[in-house]
Amino acid sequence: MATTLFSRWQWLLLTLLLLLFTLCTEYLVFQDRQRQQQVQLRHVAAAAAELRALLETEVNSSLYLSQGLVAYIQASHGQVRDEEFAFLLPNLVAQGRHIRNIGLAPGNRISMIYPLLGNEKALGLYYPDLAEQWPDIAALIQQRKPLLVGPVQLTQGGVGFIHRIPVFLPDERYWGIVSTVLDIESVWGLLRQQAQAAGVKVALRRLAGQHWAEVLVGEPELFLQDAMLFDLTVSGAKWQLAAVSAETVTLAAGWSLRLLGWLISLLLLSLVATIFIANSRLAVTASAREQSEAYASTVLDNVADAIVVLDRFGRIEKINKAAQSLLGYQAHAIIGQPYTRLFANSCTLDELAGGAELDVLQHNGQPVLVELMLSHIREAEQGGTVLLLRDIRERKRVERLKNEFVSTVSHELRTPLTAIRGALGLLAGGAVGAVPQSQQQLLEIARQNCEQLSMLINDILDIEKLTAGKMLLQLQPYAVKSLLLEAKNRNLPLAQQKGVSLTVQPDVNPELTVKVDDSRLQQVFANLLANAIRFSPPQGEVRLQALQLGNKVRIQVLDQGPGVPADFIPRLFQKFSQADSSDSRQLGGTGLGLAICKELIERMGGDIGYQPLTQGACFYFDLAITESGPDA
Repeated sequence: MATTLFSRWQWLLLTLLLLLFTLCTEYLVFQDRQRQQQVQLRHVAAAAAELRALLETEVNSSLYLSQGLVAYIQASHGQVRDEEFAFLLPNLVAQGRHIRNIGLAPGNRISMIYPLLGNEKALGLYYPDLAEQWPDIAALIQQRKPLLVGPVQLTQGGVGFIHRIPVFLPDERYWGIVSTVLDIESVWGLLRQQAQAAGVKVALRRLAGQHWAEVLVGEPELFLQDAMLFDLTVSGAKWQLAAVSAETVTLAAGWSLRLLGWLISLLLLSLVATIFIANSRLAVTASAREQSEAYASTVLDNVADAIVVLDRFGRIEKINKAAQSLLGYQAHAIIGQPYTRLFANSCTLDELAGGAELDVLQHNGQPVLVELMLSHIREAEQGGTVLLLRDIRERKRVERLKNEFVSTVSHELRTPLTAIRGALGLLAGGAVGAVPQSQQQLLEIARQNCEQLSMLINDILDIEKLTAGKMLLQLQPYAVKSLLLEAKNRNLPLAQQKGVSLTVQPDVNPELTVKVDDSRLQQVFANLLANAIRFSPPQGEVRLQALQLGNKVRIQVLDQGPGVPADFIPRLFQKFSQADSSDSRQLGGTGLGLAICKELIERMGGDIGYQPLTQGACFYFDLAITESGPDA
């Protein structure tokens, strides 16, 4: 199947195209995945930036309130009454969304804390007594910078983040520390909520010294993945935020694109395969057409007659070798020229439709007599015309020589034959004495053969005159019935001699009139009746009938003989045609009688024909009815 559909190189090309389409599909899938990852990374980066800003905002907004309290203490030179603190601290805690409590430690001892409820244990705490925290607190005081630390185990219980601010008065005296404990879980809760809304996963860890310490919030595994990392510093505390997309790039989207790419690839391959198949079939059709055209050209070139093919516009499209030889043209010199270039006289294709004998012009301008036959090519798209040209110069020359020979011989034989007939008549009549019975039989045979030869010569001269157009006919109106009766009377002796009855249709319309040459029409009757009588059986009947067919009259000669063989009917009215030469010789006949009848009837404007009967034969001829009265 493969060998019939595609060639080897077409299979190779289809395989390469399949590989190329597959690679293109995978490349598009890869590019789409990269695009999705880039979009995801941009989304994660934007979300992480927003989350970092959220952390900084939420934490710093609370710490800034502590900074305001420190500024108030500094402005009061440390002389702030407890009543003032009791008023300020509740307001500050109420404004800070994530403040758990605020403590005041003048001289490093917490002397006031708000709210006190739940934080009683921290009241009176002396920082130097905190062995683990004091080094960091001392460093903070020395550096004069606020610091957010945590998570820290709180004295009052629990874990929290503490923001401590060392307070130095305008005269550089150290006042103490303002500490703010943050409810960090509320910050983490807000962070998780916003991260979920943004479609990302986050984790936060702090820097302890030179190393990253425990994870404050989120899953530690995020820092081991290919997450985006963001560093942030909040009041001296260094944190690192890790963010990844909550939705991973799945293979489902890649497979959908891959399936679409494969489907398009199959469609393209099917299209290419269809083109290959169409090209293969077109090549086969073209090859078959070339072979057909080559065969047709070979056939045309081997035809003896000249053939010229015209297109529907009358231009010469093709000529065979015989036409090139006849016309003296090379094919390339005449193809595309109008057909009128071939003829000596201008003519249209419609005028040539019935065939004709006319002159065509050779390349050197010499005329050539040809017999032309024309046929049309019935094709919807192209159409055209075929001209068959047969060189009849040699045939015409032979016919001319034959006619001249026949005419000469006939005339030369007629004079001595007349003398011979006369001499035989004198001898048979006893002009030179009584003739014995034995000699009388020989004289009768000689006379009969002389009559046969005389009839042959007369027929030859008649057909020669008719063919040459030298026989003049005197056409006069005659009643059909009188013509039939005259024909019966003239041929009745021959019928009686043969023992055949000759009858005329009794009800012939006496008003039927035709315009004919009486003597030549009787010659036609004589030929037809002689044939009917000769071929009729003894005691047979030959009938003459006249039938009116519209504006014509049909005259029929019917006999009861064997009829004409079917294969001989097409040649019935040709010169020297005889169905059976032996019978014709036995019964008499020259083979020219029917040809003469045909020429005479056609010269009188009629038609002649033959109809086979179940028993016998029917010869008929049609003549136009004339309205003129009869002259005879």
